[in-house]
Amino acid sequence: MKTLTRGIVNMVNEQIVPQVHELQMYQNEKGQITEQQVRAKQLLLQLAEAAGIIYEAVHVPEAGAAFKEDVLDWIGRGLDDTPYFDRLLTAYRPPQDQETTFFLAPVVTPNGPHTKGCFFEAFLAVRDEPAMMKPIEVEMPHPENGCQSLKLIAGTRGFTEEKCIVFFPENVKTKEKITEQTFAIFYFNKFYQIYHEDTLKRARAIFENVPFKSAHISPENTYEARVLWGYLHDYYHHCGNKPFHKHIQAKMNFFAGILEEIKVDCQSILALAERKYDYWEEIIEFVLFERLLRYPSQHNATHNFDSGTGFFLFSWIIDNGRSIKKGKDKPASLDLSLCMDDLKKLVAEIEELEEIEDDSVYKREAERYVRKYLPPGNEGGRFGVPTQYFIHDINNAVKTDRIMFRG
Repeated sequence: MKTLTRGIVNMVNEQIVPQVHELQMYQNEKGQITEQQVRAKQLLLQLAEAAGIIYEAVHVPEAGAAFKEDVLDWIGRGLDDTPYFDRLLTAYRPPQDQETTFFLAPVVTPNGPHTKGCFFEAFLAVRDEPAMMKPIEVEMPHPENGCQSLKLIAGTRGFTEEKCIVFFPENVKTKEKITEQTFAIFYFNKFYQIYHEDTLKRARAIFENVPFKSAHISPENTYEARVLWGYLHDYYHHCGNKPFHKHIQAKMNFFAGILEEIKVDCQSILALAERKYDYWEEIIEFVLFERLLRYPSQHNATHNFDSGTGFFLFSWIIDNGRSIKKGKDKPASLDLSLCMDDLKKLVAEIEELEEIEDDSVYKREAERYVRKYLPPGNEGGRFGVPTQYFIHDINNAVKTDRIMFRG
């Protein structure tokens, strides 16, 4: 398997990646080829042959055949038309534990390096589910766990530059709308670099009275810890009066979605504080610093859902809690023990809203509740920066480099 994987890695890095990067130059945000169509056709046919070899090597030959069909269909329709890769997505089989997987298609990479849009991308990764999760899964059995923990090995810039750590079926450009999420892939080995090169720099610059235990955890242990956080987060999405998978239409609403994301992360933190699983203190710091600091620092923060969750949580604590205050030597202080009490109160308020049975009434009440902490925005923004978020200018002034994945 190691020899097989090394050959695949070389083929991805030396052939697939440069060809895809060239192809991206000819695409617009919809994935259409807007220039150099003759050259683009040549690249696509070469990629179809190479992808077939790799899909065969990772034991999904059907995906290779489907990819080639989708490429030929696109060429037949005209490359200035929108690419559709329905056949590939249908044929693709996500990996079992310890299996290597590959994917190549026009894909949206959230929080990646591109302007928002759909570009050809490729990744090679291996699924690696930590053994430490087995007893936790028994103790907290997930009703329908579709999340998969992977280590990214190689790929194009949408996956290897900046902060995209997810691949969902709905990310793929298809003609038929994806209505069911049959898998959810996470490249959790990217998190160590993201956290240390971005998030932790912000936390050190802004918060005092924090132990920063998360600064000392190794890359391998960080991977295990991020897998645990991901499991708890998704577990709690499936709990309560309005579990996400049964109330998708309501929870996909922007304001209800803000409350859902915050609720499940708060529940994850509280479960870690109570059960004290391995790395529980480090994960609590991960969750809080990511939500409160990194997400609101996005360049398009007032248009960005994840940024909204961070602005909301910080503002709610300022107005209702005791754990965040203006600092003496740093901009803010954070008391992690008091934070547990604050989060319990917030979860209780969100769960009270979820007792509303009628989804339209629930969405209206969710918006009313969120708007107390996220004011209306200007110039097309979904919201404005709350006055309670007094660290905004300081957070945005923290210097971070462009993240380039190192496998």
